[in-house]
Amino acid sequence: MFSCSEEVNNYPVGTDFIDNDLNIVIVDTFSIKAATYKIDSLATSGTSRLLLGSLKDDYFGDLKAQTYFQVYNSDFSISSNAVYDSIGLVLNYDTYYYGDTLQEQTYKVHRLLEYFEPYEGSDYYNTSILKNTSMPDYYEEALGEVTFTPRPNSTTDSIYISLDTSLGEDIFNKIRDNEINTTDDFVQYFYGLTVIPDETTNSHVLGFNFKSYSDLDDNTSMRIFYTEDNADSSEDNNQVIDFFIPNTGMQFNSISANLDATTINGLSTTGTTISSDDTNQLIFAQAGTGISARIEMPTVKDLKSLSNDSAALNAELTFKPLKESYDASKPLKESLLVYVVDGQNRIVSQLTDLDSNVSYAVLNQENNEFDENTYYSIDMSGFVEMIWNSEFDLDYAIMIQFEDYNSVVDALIIDNLNENNDKIKLSVTYLNY
Repeated sequence: MFSCSEEVNNYPVGTDFIDNDLNIVIVDTFSIKAATYKIDSLATSGTSRLLLGSLKDDYFGDLKAQTYFQVYNSDFSISSNAVYDSIGLVLNYDTYYYGDTLQEQTYKVHRLLEYFEPYEGSDYYNTSILKNTSMPDYYEEALGEVTFTPRPNSTTDSIYISLDTSLGEDIFNKIRDNEINTTDDFVQYFYGLTVIPDETTNSHVLGFNFKSYSDLDDNTSMRIFYTEDNADSSEDNNQVIDFFIPNTGMQFNSISANLDATTINGLSTTGTTISSDDTNQLIFAQAGTGISARIEMPTVKDLKSLSNDSAALNAELTFKPLKESYDASKPLKESLLVYVVDGQNRIVSQLTDLDSNVSYAVLNQENNEFDENTYYSIDMSGFVEMIWNSEFDLDYAIMIQFEDYNSVVDALIIDNLNENNDKIKLSVTYLNY
């Protein structure tokens, strides 16, 4: 079960407790079973963030983030003397990025072929489709495209993609000629858009925000520009119709990863759990795709059998991210979510400490000039107490994931090699009385 323990203290509590000693014991040699598995699907609607881009990684394969959304307006009034100008899509940065933002990326905009609703169920996921065929749910010919180097650190900056002028002119004429008078008229005619990144590049994934109302400042929307033929030259004749995303439920991100050339290629099969023994003693977590790290401590329950009169005082699990797997373009998060999962990787609850406070994996980087002391720590006291007090033989483990796992694509590699003290370790301090 474990090879050694340390008796920290053995002392009488006081004169009222004659012949009753208290022993504080530390055990830090528990067996650890580390593995990687994949959550079937993640809800990616309702996040107010469009995710776009592509990444290539030796460990996580080829990732693509594509976004789908519907647009509409409620104001359909264009005067008969108005003149069409142009149409374009504005994507407004929300400051999120992951990857190398010095690399160029290309986005292509396509018109949807299908009405904006999920093929199955009522929610949208990273794996959602709009139709049940192998054919795309959008027109093959792009409405427009742009190649750019991003500037993602400003929420007041944006990317403009000029779209097919014939589409804009057709929408403009239908509104001006009263063929489209209502929101329902418009969405029956125009189902929405999808934006697709160039998958051949190893670049970055960016986040773009949107507001569910017409706002030409700091908003993602499709816009038609036109002029009013007004004899009064003192008035501004330039006009805009802004087609915005109506609500967070009418947008979702499709996030996929090709794992074929990776050590975790078996995760393509639903329900597969891959031991760290088969992945060079590494385990993995990635938001967006649902790849999750699993850490099991099967001998924790056996510790209780050493003494019926004992209680956990403290328990801490530590693990280290793989060196050189993170940098300024792929930074480590300050904290990570930790869930309790059962033997089939079903979530039981979020991890809590002895006082029922939510417990996170917290990043520690003290005295870190040479990156020798970077690690995460988790308060496992509540987990240990739960295992000890249960009447049943629980086969619980913990799952490591990102806090915004459905709206980012950050990744983490955990090192479980027993070299340079990099192994995942659980330390339990308990009281015998």
